[in-house]
Amino acid sequence: MTVTTALLIDHEDAIGTPVALYEAQWPDWYNARSASARADLSERLQRDRLPLGIVALRDGVALGACALTASSGGLVTERSPWIGGSVVDPQARRQGVAALLLERARQEARRLGHGRLYALTADAVQLFERQGWVQTDVILMSGEPHRIFTTSL
Repeated sequence: MTVTTALLIDHEDAIGTPVALYEAQWPDWYNARSASARADLSERLQRDRLPLGIVALRDGVALGACALTASSGGLVTERSPWIGGSVVDPQARRQGVAALLLERARQEARRLGHGRLYALTADAVQLFERQGWVQTDVILMSGEPHRIFTTSL
């Protein structure tokens, strides 16, 4: 079965799976007292502007999602756009889904007229390195090192 990527706006009916993945992956952020995963994903139902949602699908079922956003992690910077909110169903990990999402994000950022794309991560360092992204900075957020990566489009 082939995994494809698409804009979330074209598969709004599949939004429930990314909502559940976001809530499971980041329970400190997505919970009843804080942010809403459904609201964040709904804001990404765009085609030609940021924030823009991307989804990975197999037979119409969402396996993962990511977004192109103007900023990341609350950073105040002139750098933009950023890939963020990248999540893959644990049962679909290590199958190339994240790499497909990264490549689709690159294509969409290029389509929107951007020359570079940025990412902020604490956990997915090897993924970005394997995909040829270049680490530009290391910053501390909540006492934890996060790396900033970039790629030319």
